[in-house]
Amino acid sequence: MLYAGFWKRVLSHIIDSLILWFVFSIIGLILIVIHAVGDGGLSTATVIKAAETPISTARIVVQDLLYLGVIWLYYAIMESSKCKATVGKLALGIIVVDEFNQKLSFGRASARYWSKLLSVIILFIGFIMTAFTAKKQALHDLIAGTYVIDKRELNYILREQARQGTGM
Repeated sequence: MLYAGFWKRVLSHIIDSLILWFVFSIIGLILIVIHAVGDGGLSTATVIKAAETPISTARIVVQDLLYLGVIWLYYAIMESSKCKATVGKLALGIIVVDEFNQKLSFGRASARYWSKLLSVIILFIGFIMTAFTAKKQALHDLIAGTYVIDKRELNYILREQARQGTGM
């Protein structure tokens, strides 16, 4: 099996991050316009003054939690879908599968996503270990029992298995 290496996974993460950044930028601009229209205009002083209130702090916390939820749903839904991958992974021809080369359940994809927090806490070592494990698994892959593999390689293996199973 051809497992996706460290740099291919990093590049897919960069692609996904750019997509999410673009979406959040558009949402942020819409919210700024709505806020500006509601307040009758937006000046720098108004923004600074608004940022100092407890309500604004709570709004920022809620907004950050919503963003985190959207990011989690993006990864979990995409990786547990028929695609088996996020847009960044699809662009590079890699997919996420379980130990039987099947698509992930939503629960397993969610566990994989939230396990990434552990890698962040331990100074990204959980991500770096991808380069050093036999099956190119990061810590979150080991926790969730997942593998990131080359999609074409899997398709070839499945075709060969089907061919051998039918006696051709």
